[in-house]
Amino acid sequence: MASDFHLEHVFSTPVIVDHLADAEPLNAALETLILDRRAADPGIRRSNAGGWHSQLDLLQWGGEPVRRVVARTVELADANTIDTAAAPGQRRGWLLEAWANVNESGAGNAAHYHGASYWSAVYYVRAGEGEGGDLVLHDPRFPFLDMHAPDLRFRDAGGEQLIHTRPRSGMLILFPSWLTHSVAPWRGEGLRISIAINLSAGPRPT
Repeated sequence: MASDFHLEHVFSTPVIVDHLADAEPLNAALETLILDRRAADPGIRRSNAGGWHSQLDLLQWGGEPVRRVVARTVELADANTIDTAAAPGQRRGWLLEAWANVNESGAGNAAHYHGASYWSAVYYVRAGEGEGGDLVLHDPRFPFLDMHAPDLRFRDAGGEQLIHTRPRSGMLILFPSWLTHSVAPWRGEGLRISIAINLSAGPRPT
């Protein structure tokens, strides 16, 4: 017996993609800063498989070029966040940390998430020419479903398990910090350079 039904999509995951205007001179300044730092600092190992990952102190040495990227990131985060504890006209503010990444051909990042943060962002200083190197966002719904029925997908409900985004110089991507993500190995000439930013909730406004 036929019956009427309607489909609702719930629990949306926001992913914000932006492109900074007039990015070429900004990226040139950022590239010089980051490569100079890489020459002086061995960096650290986190999720990176190859490549260089700076200390988490980019905000201390990045100067005005980094502040411009951070300012746009904060602007996007503010526009896409509702603070239910704030009075009209108030905002909580964000606690920020940032670092730089430089990948040579063959380097990538294993799947991971950023704990103790609310938003995470990546800005591409130099995307480079070549294959691979996509930012890969992992659908958090599917690990348990795969164990039960690996061949099934929900109709018209975002059944893709992985979302690949091909970087472009000047691209800024903002996503929830709990969203597992990885970077596919990049195969190309030269370097791929990016900035990563975490935004954590600051104290409640008083």
